[in-house]
Amino acid sequence: MKNWKLWISSIFLLVLMVVIFAAPYLPFVDQDLKEHGAIKTDKGSFILPPIPPREGFLLGSDHKGVDILSMIIMGAKETLTIVVSVVLVRYVLALPLAVGGFYSKFIEKILEGWQQICSFMPPIFFVSFFVTLPLIFFSEDRALWIIVVLAALETGRVAEIILQHMKETKKRPYIEAGIVAGNSPFRMFKNYYFPVVVLHIIILIINDMGRVLFLIAQLGVVHIYVTHKFISNEGRGYDVVNTSLAWPTMFETITADIFSYEWIPFSVIAAIAWTIYTFNMFADGVQKVFERKYRTFRSDL
Repeated sequence: MKNWKLWISSIFLLVLMVVIFAAPYLPFVDQDLKEHGAIKTDKGSFILPPIPPREGFLLGSDHKGVDILSMIIMGAKETLTIVVSVVLVRYVLALPLAVGGFYSKFIEKILEGWQQICSFMPPIFFVSFFVTLPLIFFSEDRALWIIVVLAALETGRVAEIILQHMKETKKRPYIEAGIVAGNSPFRMFKNYYFPVVVLHIIILIINDMGRVLFLIAQLGVVHIYVTHKFISNEGRGYDVVNTSLAWPTMFETITADIFSYEWIPFSVIAAIAWTIYTFNMFADGVQKVFERKYRTFRSDL
């Protein structure tokens, strides 16, 4: 049976790469994201921003008159960079913890506690709490802090899954043969455990990219930005202004736009949903490849 999920998702990923690296240079994309005021129609009337979808604004504009299609294309690279960074940091932390938990009951208990604490409340509440702490909120390295917080949030969950796969692998007959042969714990992990567990890790990583994208999409709804700046206002105070191009920042006015200017949130929702679907379908396709090649491969993602 053909692996149609892998083929279709691979095409989608290729399209995503084109959007990230080539689309910004297309003639209809406004790299400067210029703000447009009122535009005059052929009938002599004027349209004020937000401009609905029409010629020159395929997906319409936002409240400042910025072309939404250009915003989605120009923000794709930053969005995916954040997602990939979070996932990489998460697995750099999770893999050593999983291995440590496999050989140490103490570390295993820490992982269990970590997972229970982080699963006690929805992830968005934990992220909102930590990234609004003064240490992070006013930090010049705010983007890095947010990546670390997002990564650490589910590091316990990922480490627990990897740990369980290692325990299942331990039950296989060839593991006992390796122990009898006198292999050290390091050689056992390198030659017997890792070649099997890495297959599960690859599937986990791909699926986690979709999970992270869904989580950062929620940050835009609650007005939490990856990068921002402070601008003084007339009341002698300061306003927090977003400086990120990431897709979730376009959800800033979603509660008002959803009923009046629906093309703004729905355009971004479509981009995010399509990307998440691509990652999930690609993970399913890759898993089928592994299952076909390694008959004993199983995943409980």
